[in-house]
Amino acid sequence: MKKTAAKNKVLFFALILIAVGYYALAQKGVFSFNLTPELNALIESKAKEWKISPALVKAHAKVESSFNVMAKNPSDPSYGLMQITPGLAYDYGLITHHVNLNQYEIDRIMNPKNNLNVACWFIRNLRIKYSFDVAVQMYNVGEAGYNKGVRNLAYLEKVKRYYDDYS
Repeated sequence: MKKTAAKNKVLFFALILIAVGYYALAQKGVFSFNLTPELNALIESKAKEWKISPALVKAHAKVESSFNVMAKNPSDPSYGLMQITPGLAYDYGLITHHVNLNQYEIDRIMNPKNNLNVACWFIRNLRIKYSFDVAVQMYNVGEAGYNKGVRNLAYLEKVKRYYDDYS
């Protein structure tokens, strides 16, 4: 009887430790219920294709949309997993114009593969030209915005935190 009670106490405390650890990691954003295995594989594949860190792409995706491939920001506007703007999609060559988009063009931007291609292309170009911190902020505020003095240090800190978590 005593051995069973002792085993039950050990099991109970082990479960408590697992739950506390899971909760702590979930608070850090390590677990994301929107980051499905399929989406994770797509991110890994596109990052490898563009020769950039999958952890950096995941960090941006976590901050930009919390891995929501259907995310829309009507005030920008920006779309999808990586919150791609029509201007950036146009610069990449995904769409033929960047004002008054029709549904077909929006769907092209929202497509996770297209969205990741544009984002990875942009991240790679930024990382070639700029330091990590500058490139991360430029992803959020744009090169022109950054060059005009716009900074988003809160965004930078979030991306850095998730980058460390996903590395």
